[in-house]
Formats: sequence, C-alpha cells, structure tokens
Amino acid sequence: MVRVAGLDPAGTPKRYSGLAVLDDNRLIYINKLRHDYEIVNTVLSLKPVVIAIDSPLSYANTYREVDLKMKRMGYKVLPPGWRAMRMLVERSLRFKELFEKNRIVVIETHPYSALKSSGCSSHDELFSRENIKIDKLLSRDEYDALIAALVAKYYVEGKVLIVSARDGIIYLLPRICS
Repeated sequence: MVRVAGLDPAGTPKRYSGLAVLDDNRLIYINKLRHDYEIVNTVLSLKPVVIAIDSPLSYANTYREVDLKMKRMGYKVLPPGWRAMRMLVERSLRFKELFEKNRIVVIETHPYSALKSSGCSSHDELFSRENIKIDKLLSRDEYDALIAALVAKYYVEGKVLIVSARDGIIYLLPRICS
C-alpha cells in the first residue's frame, strides 16, 4: 500500500479545510488548516502519491455533464458555476497545479456521495469497516477529508466507482457495507 491523502478545501482561507493522510490504511495525519501555504506544505511534507479533493476540478457556468450524471444517479452535487463554488474551484485548481508539479496525482471526489456509494450508513460504520482508528472528535471537514483519503486509497487499488463525462471524472467508493 502507498500513502494517500484527502482534502476538503474551503473556498476561502477564512474557513477551515480538512486534510487527512492514510498510510497502509493507518491514519497518520488529520487536521483542519486555513491557509494555502499550510495545506500545501503539509501535503508536500507527507508525500502522498494521490490526493482526492472534494471540489469540482473544472469550470462550468452551471452544472457540468458529470454533475448531471451524478444527479441522475441520486447524488446531490452543487454546480461549479455558483459564485461561492467558483471560489472553491479556483482555489482547488491552484492546489491541483502545485500538487501535480510535485508529482502527486490529483483526483476529484465528493465525500457525501462516496459515503452513499459505499453503502455504509455513517462515517463511523465506514471507518470501522476499514479498520481506521480515530482518537479524537472530528469536524465535518475532517470527516470529509478522511472519506476523500479512502477514495484515493481505492483509486490506487483500482477499485473506485468512476462517474465520468466529457467534462470531468468524479471518483467514489465501491460498495463496502452491505
């Protein structure tokens, strides 16, 4: 197994972003960070091979084709064209460029949809099934970052659920719980 990460970025440094890193299914880092330099420096220092980001990684005026496909499948996603979402997309694309320059594969995910695709009824059930030990109370941003990190893990293993269209690919978890 290899080291992977999940990032749940906020659209602005005024709000916290969640970051989680897994190594051999062991949680080695989880925290809330605000500033771009904190996020980038932490990711680069922990050296994941893949990072899954909870954000659209391409622009659209409203919904992208991939978002509409997700909606038809029963997943609730927001359009990247909304003003608040555009800020998130811009920030996430800056992260993507920096990470890829450092040879980190960047993929797009949507943790709420990934939890649903896993068949698990809660974060706790999912993490229990994955034998991930958490020793502190997590914020929503950290929960989403940890789910994103699991998506990155399944991506490396070639076991992700892929939702694709000409304008994007969103990676989700396979069925884990019955």
